[in-house]
Amino acid sequence: MKFYKTLITLIFFHISLFANIVKDFPDHNYVLNEFGIDESYIYDKDFQNFIYKNRRKFTKLFIRAVNRGQLIIPTMREIMYQKDISPLFIYLAMVESAFKTHAISSSSAGGLWQFVKATALDENLIINEYIDERYDPIKATEKAIDYLYKIHDNRLGKWYLTAMAYNCGAGCIQKGIDMAGTDRLSTLINPNANYIRKETRDYIKKILLFALIGENYLFKRGDNLGVIKYKFDNDMITPVRVRGGERLQNIASILRMDYSILKKINLHLKKDFVPPNSNIRVNIPTSRLYMFRTLYEQRQAYNRYR
Repeated sequence: MKFYKTLITLIFFHISLFANIVKDFPDHNYVLNEFGIDESYIYDKDFQNFIYKNRRKFTKLFIRAVNRGQLIIPTMREIMYQKDISPLFIYLAMVESAFKTHAISSSSAGGLWQFVKATALDENLIINEYIDERYDPIKATEKAIDYLYKIHDNRLGKWYLTAMAYNCGAGCIQKGIDMAGTDRLSTLINPNANYIRKETRDYIKKILLFALIGENYLFKRGDNLGVIKYKFDNDMITPVRVRGGERLQNIASILRMDYSILKKINLHLKKDFVPPNSNIRVNIPTSRLYMFRTLYEQRQAYNRYR
């Protein structure tokens, strides 16, 4: 009798967990649809357990990452709109780097999108003595989206498979599909089957959990994503041309801004100055664009005139 009471309690407990997740994440259908995942996946037991185990920790990580991503997130999202890819791929970058422009992995993958050198060069990002465009928020985001489209259009055809392939490669995902006999997500990443390696199974679940948090404003009481985003959504990054040899320190001084902020969005400049005879641009806050044109471009034009 005691066994049955325990069993009934557990059943009701799991039912309440499922109900709470659907209630807590009312926009879960949107998140799943954007990645091309069947809406029933929200009821997957393994995914439910992952959410309940990690939601508190991931919410804290999310808030820190969003606060770190000022200027960067609105710029990345705008590029995604321009290139017609779901803005929810912002959460893939969040998993990759937590919006640390200086992020580098143990395998020497670098930047917001964690490109390894070989892939970066294949995608025509510049890497040399003076420049490493993996650390340029604009260039790296543009090339990451192009790379995702290649995986999607040429190999896998579904966005959740594309996201997983970003972690382990399209061949890895195709092999898993062949073994499973299906590309249905709940089957493909079944932890008991090992069709896909654990790192990649967790990878797609991390992306989805961050997306659920971000799109449903799950924060501490009295706070939400909208409040945090409002602080900086009116500003972005704009690339501008400066003379060869120009130092970031001088640009920061002209724009009357903190050098560390300017450096953070220009880590592609290895030597802290723009290489002579190059087409490399410097990223500045869009809000400082008028000041740049007034105080820098006009001054340069005057100096050339003289």
